Amino acid sequence: MFLVLGFGMFALLGMQGVQAIPSDDLPEGLNRALFGGSNLYAAKMILAGSILASLGLALSMAKMNVMGTIIVLLSTAGVEAAIGWLPMWVLYLVAMVIVAMFSKSMADWVTGNKSGS
Repeated sequence: MFLVLGFGMFALLGMQGVQAIPSDDLPEGLNRALFGGSNLYAAKMILAGSILASLGLALSMAKMNVMGTIIVLLSTAGVEAAIGWLPMWVLYLVAMVIVAMFSKSMADWVTGNKSGS
């Protein structure tokens, strides 16, 4: 937990003079702070990952149920993909992993199987 918070604070303190609007300033400021302006793709991935990790941590500490947390995180990842901070293939990959995690329980629910396994 402290690692995520510490890295987030490092990233924010390193981006001096960056404004929150327009949304392109944040990844570019993080790119300048961490990589000296040489790797915008990695800066966008780090920014998107840190936002998702912070949100997931906050939701888990608020004791939100798993499905609600997944819905909020996927929605946030969709917004990040829409503004260009997260590649669409990452969103698709995460969605497929979540579908695979819940496929057995969904199949049991649709078929009415109550075996519990």
